[in-house]
Amino acid sequence: MMMVQAAGSSDIGKMRKANEDRFLLNDPIGLYVVADGMGGHRGGGVASRIAVETIDAFMQNPSAASPPMDPTPDDDSQSEAAIRLRQSISLANQKVYQQSISDMACRGMGTTVSALYLSQNAIITANVGDSPIFLIRNGEIENLYTPHTLLHDQQQVPKSMEGKISKSKLGHILTRAVGIRSSVGIDLVETPCFSGDIVVICSDGLSGKISRQEICQLVIQNDSETACKKLTEIANQRGGEDNITVIVVRVTSANGASSKRLFRPFSGITAWIASFFRSAEHR
Repeated sequence: MMMVQAAGSSDIGKMRKANEDRFLLNDPIGLYVVADGMGGHRGGGVASRIAVETIDAFMQNPSAASPPMDPTPDDDSQSEAAIRLRQSISLANQKVYQQSISDMACRGMGTTVSALYLSQNAIITANVGDSPIFLIRNGEIENLYTPHTLLHDQQQVPKSMEGKISKSKLGHILTRAVGIRSSVGIDLVETPCFSGDIVVICSDGLSGKISRQEICQLVIQNDSETACKKLTEIANQRGGEDNITVIVVRVTSANGASSKRLFRPFSGITAWIASFFRSAEHR
């Protein structure tokens, strides 16, 4: 049986008039989500709320919702739990998109979604947008997400814009978001879960102010609730221009072996995760 210590918080920051971030802690099913909304005078908050509520409802009872129109082809390397998580985000995308085209006040709204699902002694993460998901294992921190920004995917930058936009600005321009179009691509990562693993999910209001190594050190040194509080305080001290949301999930007990026995560097993580997961099941 997997046991975790999880905490989350969301702060308006020092500059914004409203908090358009939403987060979810569903300990009974092992589901954790951060959504950073955007668009319209109130659309961002609406988009992030719809996304979080839809994902939560679907993951608790998939049979109660109509099957989502999922454009992603089936992948034999993905577990049923991972496919279910992907479907929940696909359904959230449809609901946010439908709301945006039916309500003029929400036209053009969207949201990032970064989700963690703990199932069958595995860490499953999925994301759309740029809200980071980090895994801290054996004192090292690595990404469990793909940032969907022009900076990360520079081949999408129009030639007319090359050299005219700084890298810092490219890092804030999203190439994907939930609810912007009728369908959306979703990135998934699966990896075995071990006692001592820590997963951090946050909005860019936090990650834009605190380095990965600072996050790693602070989370290791504090319990989940204290870590959330201290990370938020630091982001505000360094400007707090955006909403600040963070979830820290610490695995205190897992059926798998200690992470020290099977830890490997995460270079090319997306490529080897599936094969590593399958081989770990037979050890």
